[in-house]
Amino acid sequence: MHATIKRIWTRFRAWQLNPFANELKTAEPQLCSNCGREFVGNFCPYCSQKAGLGRVNWHSLQQSVGEVWGLGNRSMSYSLLQLFFRPGYFIRDYISGKRQVSFPPVKMLLIIALVASAAIHYWGAETVSMDAEFSGLGKANAFADFTKWADDNKGWGMLAIISMMVLPTWLLFRHAPGYNRHTVPEGFFIQVFMGILLIIFLALDSFEVPYVLCIPVVYYLIAYRQLFGYGWWATAWRTLLCWYGALMVGITIAAVYEVTTRAKSDLPRLLTEMAVTAIIMLFLAAVPLGLGYLVGHFSERRRRQAIHAKNKTIEYAQEDCIDNIDACVGSADEGAETTSD
Repeated sequence: MHATIKRIWTRFRAWQLNPFANELKTAEPQLCSNCGREFVGNFCPYCSQKAGLGRVNWHSLQQSVGEVWGLGNRSMSYSLLQLFFRPGYFIRDYISGKRQVSFPPVKMLLIIALVASAAIHYWGAETVSMDAEFSGLGKANAFADFTKWADDNKGWGMLAIISMMVLPTWLLFRHAPGYNRHTVPEGFFIQVFMGILLIIFLALDSFEVPYVLCIPVVYYLIAYRQLFGYGWWATAWRTLLCWYGALMVGITIAAVYEVTTRAKSDLPRLLTEMAVTAIIMLFLAAVPLGLGYLVGHFSERRRRQAIHAKNKTIEYAQEDCIDNIDACVGSADEGAETTSD
């Protein structure tokens, strides 16, 4: 039993690290049904048609219907499967240049949001709208306005929410050992993939699935650990700082919006209020972001020192080997001279 579990786990780990092993279907020459030329491989090198295609069948019908939603070439279901079972590795594959491994992420987020909205509308449990919760805080309340808009536009609302995680993630993980020097645009796509998971779990929460909102926290830790290569503890405190930084960025934007939408009868007071609020909120946001920058800077410094020390050790070992070889050669030469004498 233990050997079976170990074998299954080994195969699963191998699939997590490299699920795109593209083996040849057959090594025998095939005739392309499109251009009529003979070739060996999975695709015709002359016209790029896939090998093994023939007459139209039920699978062809399924692909044609799927192409209406853009699901024909890169399966969204397989992309979701990878996102659930290898989130960090899958995201790294995509942002490092393997575009063909995934369904287009922004399109996938919007489609998932559309499906989730329809499912919640027709079958989900009745919930209190978030804008109603904030309505007592004022007529021009930023949270009420934003949550109402995000509730009506789940896809674009999720894009706006996850965009607040881009800068904190870049500051705290840009010197990560697993994916070093990731850029802000790459950070945006990281959050798009995580936003897809968030929409799915939020939809499940509307069906009253117990404790389902705890799962995204675990997925964030797993995805960041797989993607950036830190240990569990280092990933956990950096992720917590990311959430705090994103919260402060959102509060800052909400505060500025709140001040600017009030009545402008007293312009000097309005400008003073806005300036003070922005400074306070930006300072609160700058604390975790600045701390993250310093942590990343010192982590990179320690990493470079470790690499330098390792290179020095290798260099000293090579010098010792060269000295030993010279000593052996010298001893051999002396032995040869003694023998000749």
